[in-house]
Amino acid sequence: MNVGDIALVLVVGLQQSIAVALASQGELITEKSGILNIGIEGVMLMSAFVAAFVNWRVEGSFGAWSPYVGILGGMLTGMVMNFLLAFMSTKLRVNQVIAGIGMNIFSGGATVLALILIFHVFDQTPPAFRVAPVFTIPGMPVVGNVSPLEIFMFILPVITYWFLYRTKLGLHIRATGENPKAADTAGLNVTKIRIVATVLGGAMIGMAGAYLSVDYSPNFVRGVTRGLGFIAMAAVISGGWKPQWALGMSILFGISQGLYIQFGGVAGYTYLLSVLPYLVTVAALTIAGARLRSPAALASPYIKE
Repeated sequence: MNVGDIALVLVVGLQQSIAVALASQGELITEKSGILNIGIEGVMLMSAFVAAFVNWRVEGSFGAWSPYVGILGGMLTGMVMNFLLAFMSTKLRVNQVIAGIGMNIFSGGATVLALILIFHVFDQTPPAFRVAPVFTIPGMPVVGNVSPLEIFMFILPVITYWFLYRTKLGLHIRATGENPKAADTAGLNVTKIRIVATVLGGAMIGMAGAYLSVDYSPNFVRGVTRGLGFIAMAAVISGGWKPQWALGMSILFGISQGLYIQFGGVAGYTYLLSVLPYLVTVAALTIAGARLRSPAALASPYIKE
């Protein structure tokens, strides 16, 4: 492996990290409030479809700006779906795991049905405009395109940290995730705060889904998320529910994926490298799980007495 190979792995790895990194920040805020969003995969998938559809639908009016309209559509979709999850978990007191699994199943079926009804195909939407890169790394004319979302990937954890640890709402979110009864006694509306946190997290998860269908690829492909939502959950857990470490774990996954993309065709390494991203994820969870503590009230419904 020479310097060029290492540089290519890093460049491709960072691109592979973007969706996971964005989604992990949204999942982190959601889990900090005490809501476990098992449905993150479904939220990303539905957001990816809506973003691709909006991008395709408005490209005649907005031209090269249509992908950004698509991203907004994806973010709104993520917010709506996360609101439904929060509403079921808090108001209707549905088991959070069951609600999330149901959302994943629904999104998988709904996106295929939408492909058939709208585009009369089973596999993918027509191509549309793709987000224009901010710049291209010299010597890498194709894979070296740096997306604005790739830059935002590094900014978002700073925003997330500031929001959770430097704002009143962030303090309230952490309080409801650690001790909702004490938060309620202090006069906080636990249900409202959990819903707000989950909706905010949905915007980031929706952005992650939109990235897959208007930036990484110029169209939606059936099952495009490929388990990335669950990888994002793993990044949150192995990162100790800290924004900066969740980003680090997302990049670790991306680089392992970059190794497969770069060297997966080498004889004798194909199968090993194809499972490497998932082996890295399992290893990180195994190592981190023994020493990390989740928010105390995570996945626990709060019933006001």
